[in-house]
Amino acid sequence: MRLLEDLNECPVLALVAPAGAGKTALAADWITHTGRRAIWLALDDADRDPQQLTTALAATIDQLAPGCADSTMSVLRRPHRPEDAVHALVDVLEDIEADRTVLVIDDVHLVDDDASASSCLAAFIEHKPAWLDLLVLTRRRLRLPVDRFRASGLLADLSFEALRFSDAEAMAMLVGLCPDAAPDELSEVAQWAGGWAAALQLSALAVRSQGADGIRRSGHENEATTGSGRLVDEYLWHEVLRAERPEMISLLLGVSVADRVNYSLAEALTDSPGAGEMLAEAERRGLFVTALEPGGWFEVHGLVRDLLRAELGRRQPERLRDLHARAARWFEATDDSTSAVEHWLSAGMPREALRLLAELAVDLFDGGRASAMRRMTEEISPSSFASDPEAMIEYAWCQMPIDRQSFQIALAAAQSSQPVSGHSAGRLEILRAAAAIISGDWHRCEGQARAALDAFDGPAWLDSLGRFGWSLVARGIALDERWFDGGPEVEEVVRGVSHDPERAVALEGTRAVALALGGYPLDAVRTAARVRPIAEAGDMGTLRVDLALADAIGIRELGDHGQARQLLEDLSSRTSYPNVYVQFLAQLELVELHLSEGALDCARSAFRSAAEICEYDFGGRGATDCLARRGVVLGLACREPGDAAHWARQIEDPFWRPVSDARVLLAAQRRTEAAGSLALAVPRCARHQVVRHLLLGRSLHGSDRGSAEKEVAAAAEIAAEHGMLETVGDSGRDVLDLLELAAWRVPDGWMRRLRHVVSGGEVVPSPTGALVAELTVRERGVLRLLPTRLTLHEIADQLFISHNTVKFHLRVIYQKLGVNSRAEAVATARRLSLMR
Repeated sequence: MRLLEDLNECPVLALVAPAGAGKTALAADWITHTGRRAIWLALDDADRDPQQLTTALAATIDQLAPGCADSTMSVLRRPHRPEDAVHALVDVLEDIEADRTVLVIDDVHLVDDDASASSCLAAFIEHKPAWLDLLVLTRRRLRLPVDRFRASGLLADLSFEALRFSDAEAMAMLVGLCPDAAPDELSEVAQWAGGWAAALQLSALAVRSQGADGIRRSGHENEATTGSGRLVDEYLWHEVLRAERPEMISLLLGVSVADRVNYSLAEALTDSPGAGEMLAEAERRGLFVTALEPGGWFEVHGLVRDLLRAELGRRQPERLRDLHARAARWFEATDDSTSAVEHWLSAGMPREALRLLAELAVDLFDGGRASAMRRMTEEISPSSFASDPEAMIEYAWCQMPIDRQSFQIALAAAQSSQPVSGHSAGRLEILRAAAAIISGDWHRCEGQARAALDAFDGPAWLDSLGRFGWSLVARGIALDERWFDGGPEVEEVVRGVSHDPERAVALEGTRAVALALGGYPLDAVRTAARVRPIAEAGDMGTLRVDLALADAIGIRELGDHGQARQLLEDLSSRTSYPNVYVQFLAQLELVELHLSEGALDCARSAFRSAAEICEYDFGGRGATDCLARRGVVLGLACREPGDAAHWARQIEDPFWRPVSDARVLLAAQRRTEAAGSLALAVPRCARHQVVRHLLLGRSLHGSDRGSAEKEVAAAAEIAAEHGMLETVGDSGRDVLDLLELAAWRVPDGWMRRLRHVVSGGEVVPSPTGALVAELTVRERGVLRLLPTRLTLHEIADQLFISHNTVKFHLRVIYQKLGVNSRAEAVATARRLSLMR
């Protein structure tokens, strides 16, 4: 109604919508609402004759201006062109002074497919008198020079989309027609009708006559049409499609299997090279087909599409399955694999669906579509291909991202199927490697992933499962804390994923976690900030979670407890399956954070939560080692050396076992034995080196102060180089005097921040001194704009980077300058001559 009111001043208004859309009712309500003077002309099949059409127009308008039809009829009685009588009628009307009036012409679609009748109607519309407005009601697009009429301001038209009932309007109509029905029952009808007025009215009739039984959706294949569905179905076939030619009906039935179709898909479904043009004709004829821009796509009204598909399923079930298979092949060829899977399932071809779903499994999960993947997988019964080892492997792979128990059952079935070798053996080893990482055994994961890569007959990256082999190897290296950029192991992984852009991007998330765990916090935070826009733009869920974990660990290491706590609590409170290590490591990082703050009760609580994760089928060697080494630290902090020793004995890691033994021995003042234990610890990363040097310094502190000082100085230099603070703070309180002696070896800013970490205080700004680490070119660019009054968003625009990237650079600048605010950063930068 509001749209009609907005167009009230337009000389010609057309309502173009299918049968039952409510055009006539809307026009009548609008005229009543506005109180305008109106006359009504309802056309019928007889008016296809131009002479009859002109006679009807003249007779109707004669009600307003008696006698105006006489001149029209005189022209009609002698030889004439069809338009001559129209011009005679218009000439008479131009000489009449009359109040502004609306002429409603209904059912124009009955006559406008005749060229002569359309010509007469166009002539009347173009030359009508100014006092006579027209409201044209038609089921299909007018065969008039519509574009010219629009451009001249003569015509405005409203389509079915504008006339559809909104959800609220549909509910209001149904509640008014069915006052005794429950609203929750009516809401299903409102959604089913899709805003189609006729469907709403017929559904209301069914509800009143049958009660709740009338509210049953009938659009599913092979389901009998009952209740409201039967009435709407009959209306569709008897009223809307009754007069359509067979080839048009066949087209609509064929395209009903797809939610949207374009020319190419329509041709593939119907084997007709002219299918696209027929779709455009269907739209013009008001057959519930809507053109979607851009791309030449069309959409059939959802309810009509369901009814057509149901009819096809009843009459020609084999054709319906064949159409779904055709659609699946078309979507697969156009790289819309998700739609292809849906159609393979509807075609009753689960093996084809499984083949494709195995390629999509991880991408669907990463994109937050686990529920869709679960639904599609549930439609596939493994019993139908139990004798096919390849199918059983793919089925297990599809279960892996969804549910641990289902994956374990499917993996057991795949392992017990017929013996496999070569290519299939490689795929099965990938499954075992995935099972290992899910259970917390990243050592075994890496070994099995390497074995899988060796087992493939050809390049593993060409296989849907094999392309994840190097990702699993990388994850094993990262969680084992032996990642070294440029090292042979990492370079091998980089080469392995270089053929697959998606795996190469995902590797950056694994690298960020590895850097954070390995004691390279600045590099970890930088990597996370650089890759995060890619992860968000690509909707890569696993990558986003990895980056969040890397950020949390790195930021805690840099001394920002507040932000780290927020990130860690968020990660530890949400399940991260199948990457269970994320939630688990977040809990363990919280243990260390609480211990560094002296919050023993909070540390115990976080440790119990981590232990519960371990107990729930995450008890692999890697996970238990991580838990046990935190148990050692917690036991010592709580003055429970027996517990600490108990946890130390459970560690198998060749570095952390002797380190943990040394911590227990140092707590018992057995320094010589601690030094002997540390001699067995072989570091694998920068963090390991710092921890070992500091503990050796503590072991030698009382007996060989010179050697102790060298060990502590070496730890300080490595830590300062990579930005480590918390690792030094956690292990260096007992050798603070030696750290002070080594202060001349490290940047003053880093040392001042370390003093606050070691003393348990907050990191505070440095009033004087040097940088913790050199600023990058981009960081200097951000720093130069800080003295201005530009907001962060404006700085981002100036530098052509995102707002989040500016915030990241700002955080790193603060850390490197040892400040906490923008003003302090500007003052310190000026003092250090960094503004040039």
